[in-house]
This record gives sequence, C-alpha cells and structure tokens, in this order.
Amino acid sequence: MKRHVATFLMSFLCIRALLSGYSLEMNASYDYFRDIPDGSWNGNNGALIAANSSFSFYDYATLQAGGSYGLYNWDGRGNLVFANPKKLQQIAFVTAGAASSFNCLNAGLVYDRLFTKHYSLFDQSPSIDQLRFQIGYVCCSEEIGFWGTYGLETAHKNAFGIPVNFKAISQANIFWTHYFANAAQTTIWIGMPYRHSLMFPNGKAGNLITGFSIKVPLTDRLYLDGNGSYMFARSSPGVTQSSHYHANISIGITFNFTSCCDWCESAYMSIANHSNFFVDTNINQFSVN
Repeated sequence: MKRHVATFLMSFLCIRALLSGYSLEMNASYDYFRDIPDGSWNGNNGALIAANSSFSFYDYATLQAGGSYGLYNWDGRGNLVFANPKKLQQIAFVTAGAASSFNCLNAGLVYDRLFTKHYSLFDQSPSIDQLRFQIGYVCCSEEIGFWGTYGLETAHKNAFGIPVNFKAISQANIFWTHYFANAAQTTIWIGMPYRHSLMFPNGKAGNLITGFSIKVPLTDRLYLDGNGSYMFARSSPGVTQSSHYHANISIGITFNFTSCCDWCESAYMSIANHSNFFVDTNINQFSVN
C-alpha cells in the first residue's frame, strides 16, 4: 500500500513539474440556435453554463479540456411532428485537445462531442462527434489563419419507423482576429461546408458560412463574450429552402480564474458550441412529405 501511495505521489509530482501554467474559465450564456434537423422550426432558445481549462505542458504545448450544458425551449415547442412537447431540450458539448506555438505560428487540434436529449423535430437523442483544427499566423496585434472541422461518427435513430441519421457538418473557414491593447479581441470568419451531406447526398449541406466571436474585459477577471454564425441554405424549390439553413447567436459572461494579464495561459481553442459545430440530417418534415 505504501509503495502504491509513493508511486502515485511521485507520478503526480512529475506531472505537476511539467505543467508550467494553468487556466480555468467559467461561463454563463444566453444561446439561440437552429440546425437542419429543426426543419422549418424557427429555432431553440435557452441558457447554458460552460467551463474551459488549459494546462501549459513544459512550455511546448497547451493541453485543454472543457464542456458545456444547456437547457432550451423552456415553454415547449410546436412543430409538424409533435403538438407541443413540454420536455426541455438538453444539449451538452465536450472538448479536449492540445495546441502549440512556434515563433509567430499557433496551431491546435481538438476532439468535440455533442450529446443531446429531445433534439430536433423528431425528439431524438443522438450523440455525434467531430475533429476541429486551427492554425494561425500572428503579426503584431493581428492573427490570420484557417480553421475547420471534420465530421466523424454518424448517429442512426428511428422515428415512427423512419430511419433518421445525424452527423456533424464538415466545414473549412479562413479567420481574422484582432487583439486590442486592453486584452479584448474580435474574430470574424468566412468559409463553406465540404463533403457530401446527409440531406443532399450529391452535394454539400449548405453554401457560404459566416461567423464571429468577441471578448471584452469588464474587470481583470470578468469579461463579456459572444459568438454567432450563419450557414446559407442551398437553393431549393418552394418553402423547403427555409428548412436547410443553420443559425446561432450567443452572449454571456465569463469569469477567468487567472488575471487579465495572464490570458496568454488560456486555451487557444474555444470549446465546442453551435457556432463551430453544425449538425446535418438525412430527413426533416419536408422530406417526410
């Protein structure tokens, strides 16, 4: 027993010696989103809490892990499949990965997983995942680069005898970040989905993607932040085009357990959210019709 305890302590101290910095952020936000699986539903409103932590590993890399949990549609929702289900929609994201910097280059790779309950107009609970990557070049107070995602697992569900599938939409974007002297920062990006879609097997899930994120310090530990994105729908006849776009807007307050001047220790990649994790499906109410 003593040997096991000694081994554990030695391992812990060795790992702790390699971790030169630590950061933890806690967030509470209002969030609105809609995805292709929502069909013509106008969207989901709710609130979420989130945490994102990072560890500087021997000055060579930054390891990060975090997640969020949100509750949506507090008064139920009405759509073509269900009259007005009262159960709250639950959405959780988990993110883990690493990032590194070399001279003026930043690079990061994370794994994102989405967990849902009472999701989409078919009231399903799929869980899907993606890889997300980012590389940027920093010059003075500007960073320009590229970020994207690659959808991994497809979730297979059954609704009223109809097979319904869900998968993360793979996307590629170029971004520009400006860092202000007071530690505020703004990011905008533009891009498009790639790979064949579940909804459109012979084409992409949508057209142009645009998005933004902001961070504005209120004190040395508290700041206002937000993000948003929009994926323009593919051209479709009649009203079906209105069921094939993605949208998100979120705004909240984040408390950083390190001071404002230590934000360089913060995670390079944000945790997954509805602005960087889009969901595709093979069917919605227009497909049923």
